[in-house]
Amino acid sequence: MKASMPTAAELAATDPDYVDSLERGLSVLKAFSEQEEALSVGDVASLAGITRTAARRFALTLEYLGYASQTAEGYRLTPGVLAIGDAYLRSNPLPDAAHPHLDELVQTVGETASLTVLHKRRVYYAARVAADRIVTANITVGASVAAHSTATGRVLLGSLAPDDLEDYLSSIEPSPGFDPDYVRERIEEARTSGLAVADQELTPGIRSVAVPLHDPKGRIVAALNIAAHATRVDAAVLKNDFVPLLQSAAQRTAATLWPSSVTASVGPAPAPSSAPAQARTRPSDVIQSLERGLCILTAFDEGRPAMNLAQIAARCGLPRSAARRFVLTLASLGYLEQQGRSYAPTPRVLELGYSLLPRLSLADVARPRLEALARKLGASVSVGVLDGMDLRYVARASAPSPLIVNIRPGTRVPAERTAMGQVLLSLLPPAALEEAKRSAGRDAAANDLADLDITLTAVREQGWSYVDQLLEAGIRAVAVPLRNRRGEVVAAMSASVHEATTPGVDMTNNFLPALRDTASEFITDLRDGLNI
Repeated sequence: MKASMPTAAELAATDPDYVDSLERGLSVLKAFSEQEEALSVGDVASLAGITRTAARRFALTLEYLGYASQTAEGYRLTPGVLAIGDAYLRSNPLPDAAHPHLDELVQTVGETASLTVLHKRRVYYAARVAADRIVTANITVGASVAAHSTATGRVLLGSLAPDDLEDYLSSIEPSPGFDPDYVRERIEEARTSGLAVADQELTPGIRSVAVPLHDPKGRIVAALNIAAHATRVDAAVLKNDFVPLLQSAAQRTAATLWPSSVTASVGPAPAPSSAPAQARTRPSDVIQSLERGLCILTAFDEGRPAMNLAQIAARCGLPRSAARRFVLTLASLGYLEQQGRSYAPTPRVLELGYSLLPRLSLADVARPRLEALARKLGASVSVGVLDGMDLRYVARASAPSPLIVNIRPGTRVPAERTAMGQVLLSLLPPAALEEAKRSAGRDAAANDLADLDITLTAVREQGWSYVDQLLEAGIRAVAVPLRNRRGEVVAAMSASVHEATTPGVDMTNNFLPALRDTASEFITDLRDGLNI
């Protein structure tokens, strides 16, 4: 049996280069990740097994880095912490390559589809497209579950060598629901048949089926699955109907990743980085080891999926000797893996704060940017989404003004009368636009929609919309689309003012460039799984 890599505990005790304070700092971040409520310093100390003094300093460091904030109730994570998990998702081409094919699966079968990867004992959800169902499994991107309990996990475990599989099975603590012989048989079935079914084993009422995704060398690198409620889909449908669709999606994902079986870097161009944070005074109690370790984890992206020690050192402004110590510590903790002379983040990075994602809304992540833009422009700045032929406001920030526009999050207005609505309507496929009109009962003549198609064509070609007193007398607005990293339009953003305060020419000459700049900053904020 091959020798195993020393554990973090063994290295901490024997290797002088092991950065013990980084391990403790990451344990604090994990403690925050596993709790939904705010934590006091005492809570952090208890959960992480450290002193209150150390807990206070680690919490202060996370606050300084923008990953946590302090309120009257204690410390809690902020949306900024998602940048840590983003580094894994952005550096791995699998999620973006699979997403359009998962979306097509959902459109075809009306059930949720996911892509998972294996790391150590767990499978991590790296991409997921949820069906519009009332009842579905409560799993989001970044979640992880025990590998042996899922269809995708059994497919992925089938790629392990026999000794490694036995090591895995022997590491699982005995429990009434765990039968190693049963799991071993299911894994062997998955290995020989190229599919696995889990019937209400992880979650009561949920059936799922999974198939492998192979790289050009035939290695299993991920698994795709469809999950459905047992009352809607029986086991026969899983195997007979869903498996061929999953296999096709896996083949198309592989073709996206490795066209002509050439393992070249593919995918979208790197998304622009978020605007650099304003300079802040560095508190004297900030723990440098945690700051440096998190800098390394967030240094990876589409353009840098793996880096050697020299590149990591240059990226984070560290001496090469220091970079080596931090990289080896992160590797021993399972957050980095060695690939030749380079290192890349592992799915375990998703455990560091990505659990916050399902608790966030678009309004939560938009608010800081909207408030900053509202102050800069002296205007009301909003984000909205389409709901049929209505525009629904989901977030809004306003600069101080003697005039108040009575629009709040949740307000619905006719989309065609707003700049944001026109932007979003212009990007709908023609058939979807006509269906939206019919469903809303819009009559072209009665609602002044006779020239709407001409207007939307112009908006689509220029990529923005300007309306002057179309929704309300005296109000003019300009809007742009908000896109995610794959270029998909998620929402729209507008700036609006009263005509008495701002000439129309300023809307396109000054406001439009500012909106576009802010929209580019939103790209990495608009993550899959965000509650719109």
